Amino acid sequence: MTEVVRSRLELEPTALATRRIGGWLAASVAHLEPDTASALAARAELAVHEACMNVIEHGGLPAGSTIDLALEATPGELVVRLVDRGAPFDPSGVAALPADPERERGYGLTIIRSLTTGVAYRRVGDTNELELRMEIGGDDAQR
Repeated sequence: MTEVVRSRLELEPTALATRRIGGWLAASVAHLEPDTASALAARAELAVHEACMNVIEHGGLPAGSTIDLALEATPGELVVRLVDRGAPFDPSGVAALPADPERERGYGLTIIRSLTTGVAYRRVGDTNELELRMEIGGDDAQR
C-alpha cells in the first residue's frame, strides 16, 4: 500500500505566523527516510515561506483573511497548495530575475522556481490558488 500524507495549516497573514511553516512541513514528511525528509522539509519551507511572504506583502488581502495551506505527500512528490483571497497574481507571466548585486529584493519567484519542480496558479472565484510541487528523492532532492 502506498502511503499518502495530507495535512492543512491556516495562517494569519503576518511574517510572525509564517514561523509555523517549518514545523508543519517537518511533521508532514517525518515518515520519510531522515536525510530525505530533512532536505525536502528545508527546501519546501523556503519555497512556501517565500510564497506566503509574497501574499502578505503584495496580495492586498481583505481584513480578517487567512492563508490556507494544504499539503499532500506521496512516495514520489510533495505538493503544497496556498489559497488566499488577495488580488489576482499569476506568476507565470513574471520572468526570473538575473542576479544583480545592486538589487536587494524581488527574488521570491526566482527562489520558489529554483526549489520546486513545478509551480501552477489559478484563480477560482475570488481566491488565488498557488500549487508548489517538489519531487521526493531523485536528483532534485539534493538541491
